[in-house]
Amino acid sequence: MSTTTPDTPTARAAAALAQEAAPAFLVNHSYRTYLFGAAVVTKDVDHEAGFVAAMIHDLGLTDAHRGDSDFGEVGAEVAARFLEGRGWDRGRIRLVERAILRHTKLIPEGSPTARVVQLGAQIDVAGRGMKKLDEQALTGILRAYPRLDFARQMRAVYLDEVQRQPKGSFAKLERTVHLSDRFERNPIDQVV
Repeated sequence: MSTTTPDTPTARAAAALAQEAAPAFLVNHSYRTYLFGAAVVTKDVDHEAGFVAAMIHDLGLTDAHRGDSDFGEVGAEVAARFLEGRGWDRGRIRLVERAILRHTKLIPEGSPTARVVQLGAQIDVAGRGMKKLDEQALTGILRAYPRLDFARQMRAVYLDEVQRQPKGSFAKLERTVHLSDRFERNPIDQVV
C-alpha cells in the first residue's frame, strides 16, 4: 500500500475541486478514503474513477455545494457535471456517481471501483476493516494525510446532515448503527 494517487489531469482537477470547496479535514479524509479503499480492493478497479469519486464524495456536505437533497445525491450531481465538462463518457460518469451514492452502504456492493470508496470511507470514519491494512502503510497514509481533528469535526457535520435530511443516508446510518457514537472511538486515531 502506498500514498500514491492517480496522476492524470482529471484526478488533479478533482483534487483541486475538493481543496477549493472543503475544509482540510474533509480533503484529507477524501485522500485517505481512496488510499484505504485501494489497498483493500485490488482487482478490476478503475483507479482514476475511484479517486475522482473519493475526492468528490463528501462535497455535498460543504457550504459551496450543499443542496436541498441528500449530500450523496448532491455529490453525485457535482461529479457528473465535473466529468461531463471534462469529456468523460457516460459509462464512466455513472461509475463515479454510483460509487458516491453507495459509499454509505454498510454491506459492500457494486463494482470494485464503488467498493474502493465505500470500504475506504468505512475504515476512515469508523475503523471498520482497518485490520486488513498493513500497519506500516496505514501509518504512512495517516502521516501523509493527517486526521486534523477529523472525529470531532466530521461528527458535527454528520449530525448537521442528519438534522437537515431526516430521510437521508446519514439519518439512516444513525438509526441503524448510531454512527455518531463511533466517530470518537475509532481505533485509527490510536495509530499515530
